[in-house]
Amino acid sequence: MIESIQKIDDKVLCDIGKIHTRFLNKFMVVITKLGNNGIIWFAISLPLILNREYRYVGMKIIFALLLSGFLGEIIIKHLVGRMRPSKFILPEDMLIKKPRTYSFPSGHTSSSFAAASIISSYNIYFAIPAFILAILIAFSRLYLRVHYPSDVIAGAALGVLSAFLVNAFIVI
Repeated sequence: MIESIQKIDDKVLCDIGKIHTRFLNKFMVVITKLGNNGIIWFAISLPLILNREYRYVGMKIIFALLLSGFLGEIIIKHLVGRMRPSKFILPEDMLIKKPRTYSFPSGHTSSSFAAASIISSYNIYFAIPAFILAILIAFSRLYLRVHYPSDVIAGAALGVLSAFLVNAFIVI
């Protein structure tokens, strides 16, 4: 089964490689940088925390980011130990610096889906832009060849799970 998943992952990455353009290269680098360390999501949560009416939403975003980061980056990545697809690419052929951590699950994706899920649970009007940004960040990881599709899918699931747990167990 793992071999079948790997074959699908490799095929999808190969297909994504066919759509590379100068514009998309630059755009995806910018999008992926927004997801570095969940920076865009922390930036979104700060004004919410400063606003008394939305403080609990901002705090829950931060809790969900911390939970998804802890589970994904500290626990799961080290248990699974999956090498990144970029391991087999020369540094000069990369559009971004090669990440040094393991691949599974995608931390950019898990933080993005954690934050977008919290946002959508409180404001349906911001759900669509939040998930569009989360999907763009997730896709950028595939486009830049630093994650496999299964890493991104697992990251999205972990993010949604983290948001669910924060909403279920943290009452502010």
